[in-house]
Amino acid sequence: MRKTEKIYMLSHLSSNSKDELIELLKDWVSFVRILTDPEIFRINDGETEAFNLFRIKEAFEQLTPESNLWLKIRAAGGEFQVHISGLTIVERNIFDASIFSAYHKMVENYCDLRMEKNGTYGYIRSLDEYLYNNVERLDKRDFQSQDELEKLPKRYNYNKEIVVDCNLFSGYDIYYKGLCMTSCWKMYYSNLYFQIIPRQIFLEVQQVQTIEELQNDMVKISLYLDPFKWEAEVNQKYQCFFREQIGFDQLVWTNGVGVLRPPLIEFAFIDQAVQTVQYQNDQLQPVEKKKATYFVTRSSDYIRKEYSENRTRGILNVQAYFPWIDHEGKKMMNYRVLNPELTLDEGLSAYEFYIRQYLEIDIMDERYESYIAVLRFYLPDQFLKELPLEPLYEKLYDVTISNLNQEKEVTYFDLDKAKNHLRVAFLSNTQLEAKNLKMAVEEE
Repeated sequence: MRKTEKIYMLSHLSSNSKDELIELLKDWVSFVRILTDPEIFRINDGETEAFNLFRIKEAFEQLTPESNLWLKIRAAGGEFQVHISGLTIVERNIFDASIFSAYHKMVENYCDLRMEKNGTYGYIRSLDEYLYNNVERLDKRDFQSQDELEKLPKRYNYNKEIVVDCNLFSGYDIYYKGLCMTSCWKMYYSNLYFQIIPRQIFLEVQQVQTIEELQNDMVKISLYLDPFKWEAEVNQKYQCFFREQIGFDQLVWTNGVGVLRPPLIEFAFIDQAVQTVQYQNDQLQPVEKKKATYFVTRSSDYIRKEYSENRTRGILNVQAYFPWIDHEGKKMMNYRVLNPELTLDEGLSAYEFYIRQYLEIDIMDERYESYIAVLRFYLPDQFLKELPLEPLYEKLYDVTISNLNQEKEVTYFDLDKAKNHLRVAFLSNTQLEAKNLKMAVEEE
């Protein structure tokens, strides 16, 4: 992989007034001038001009609550950009490794102070690492050889072009409720995150370099020592492990089927509260759900400032896998909402992954012996008409398949493997929207 050896900084800042906004912007210009000797600048789509401090400050003074302004500054050592929308600033700075080496402490202090006072989210990372994890278009990944490109995971975009499936990369920037969910060298998390993910989860995350509690409830996490050594195997593991522990991909993904990795944490949202379960082994280290012997449950209501947690040793029961239970009809159910539109294999890998997740389980619960366990896939209508059943059966070569039933509104079949059993059903996602799940565990 061809390297650029640059640092990429991102900050999302919110101000409380125009005066504060302008002060933040002036500080940014001062920061740029300390690091480099600015050469040219451009406002929105206007002409590129020689750097003019007076002209830039004049543009700041003319800002209104309705303003939507882009300002870009270029210098020999880097490129710097702010986007101002109302009282919000998104700041992106890219500069050479030599500048970072010379001003390392000042750069980090600058970022710390801004994030403490006005930050929503932010990070500092290698530009190469950012590009590797976030550039989807194959023709834009000119930093990789053809052999490297061929090994990357692929999917379709909405134009049916083949692109890289960046969802599967640890450093992918994905957004949930306006917040950036990623994993990289240094990251900043404001209290807005803690309304979704309990703060204690960030403070107790394992195998990171440092965790710092800054002012105003800001948490700063560093994964490893050197941002330019992100490709080192151990640093790659830290980056992946952090993302899995925090559970970003359990909250959101953009490829329609998920990351197809077992969860280390799961979420449930009830009213204003979030409930989480973290899975750990006997050494209290995070593990996938099926291997867990300890379970850390947390309940956090950020609005009411209520928080509770409990760590227990035990084994999983059927409700951990099939939370919707009809005791009278002796049925239990879980479901996945998938959209295979962007997959290259019509969702085949996703179907196999989730089926094995709910079939290949080891639980001691008498209900499992006598109840029908059902896994439902809710899909767009077009994928119900041509389900890849034969290829799926081939992938499930070690499973006994029986009782195939194909009706207008549902296709289902039964699976048996050793002492385990599972009914798999495919339904329209419009049925999910129309039904109450608590009443939807009836026989297919």
